[in-house]
Amino acid sequence: MNDDLKSYIKQYTELELGMRELISRKGNSLCSQCSCICCDVVMCVEGMKSPFLRLVHQQADEYDKEKGFLSDTGCMLKKGRPSVCYEYFCDDHFYYQPDELHAKVLKIIGALIFHATRNAKGNIPLDEIMTEEELDQLDFKHLNNQLQESLKAMEIIQSFYADGTMPEKSHQDLKRIQIAEEFQQEV
Repeated sequence: MNDDLKSYIKQYTELELGMRELISRKGNSLCSQCSCICCDVVMCVEGMKSPFLRLVHQQADEYDKEKGFLSDTGCMLKKGRPSVCYEYFCDDHFYYQPDELHAKVLKIIGALIFHATRNAKGNIPLDEIMTEEELDQLDFKHLNNQLQESLKAMEIIQSFYADGTMPEKSHQDLKRIQIAEEFQQEV
């Protein structure tokens, strides 16, 4: 693994852990009360197929063919989850947001991983590149720019949740975050 990839993984992990914290603050109580579990072994398979995600989570030895990374209390992966695990929010998450801005911010939180990894090789996102050799050959300048935009957006959102305000400049910065097509429906 080259130094550019190592550096990217380190910052990507920072982003993912920060996102998890933001999401758990805003949705943990809803998820813990839900009887309709949205996690599925199919997503775990993605976490094993992707060389990039395996490098991030480093838990391939904990993968179970029947249960994936799922336990009775949820996903065992703290990092290296497929982007869909962050992009999907059930309708209740949006319903219980205090206003439209909070709902849009929640959608942006879910898109930060997609944004940071999109177009790694043409239109292919980083987690869909299927060999470590291909990962080592990527131009990380482009990916680092997207990752920095996602990290900046996360800081803006953390500040928004802390003080309840969002300056116009912050709105503009958040508009840079690309949301995957299947999650672009209006809130």
